[in-house]
Amino acid sequence: MGLRIWTLATAMSAVALVVGCTQGMSNGASGDGGDAPGSSPAGARDGGTAPSRLSCMGVLKCAGGCPDEGVDACVQACVDETSESSQPVTTAFIQCIANNQCADTTCIQTRCQSELAACVADDASAVLGTPSSGQSDAGAGAGSMPTELVALWSQVGLSSGMSYEFSADGTTIQAYKNETNYGCDSEIDLSSSGVTTVAGDSLIYHRLQGTLVTKTCGTTKSKAAEPADIAYRYTLGTFDDGQPKLSLFRVNEDGTLSSPVELHR
Repeated sequence: MGLRIWTLATAMSAVALVVGCTQGMSNGASGDGGDAPGSSPAGARDGGTAPSRLSCMGVLKCAGGCPDEGVDACVQACVDETSESSQPVTTAFIQCIANNQCADTTCIQTRCQSELAACVADDASAVLGTPSSGQSDAGAGAGSMPTELVALWSQVGLSSGMSYEFSADGTTIQAYKNETNYGCDSEIDLSSSGVTTVAGDSLIYHRLQGTLVTKTCGTTKSKAAEPADIAYRYTLGTFDDGQPKLSLFRVNEDGTLSSPVELHR
């Protein structure tokens, strides 16, 4: 995928440093999944699979889940799953760590802070979705929700995660939080509102307004979350304890499906 601009051994050691020193990212919290290859079928639905396309932070989370056995091939597979839009920042961050031979987080903060900030910002962009089609400009009441989806759905038991609260007329409130300590403490907080439309197993959240806050190495930035469309395929099921489960498969830019985000009601 055009990311092999360093030797494989150098890339492996650079990524291993980042994920080895900072295993603080919660499973399932990334905006794009980021599970290690083989840990779960990415986008598996009806017996089929499709590869996830990862943001910069998604690549690091994916690599952090690689087992000791076959780690080189696993990490390279994570890098190969980088989305096209995330390739430049992912390349720059890992290359900076390798070039500076960083052996601790202080080095990353001192010599690669801008690359780390870009990596965090890239993860935020993965959550923001694609520019709005304008189909939901009518606002509240323009959506539609099946009765079984009308509820507050959220990831539980995680320091990071996502939630959607769907009303009967499609009015929706979304919240997303992601805390990491790759190189330094970083946090992404997104709160937004909009309208959701459902057709078959297709669910599209049309964000109308929101606020995105990013914190990187002590620096906090806040900006408006522009109107956008976030497309999913969804399934309903139950967890092992019998509680309802909503699985959201994010539709990637190339049409494939990411690993599901599983939400409790």
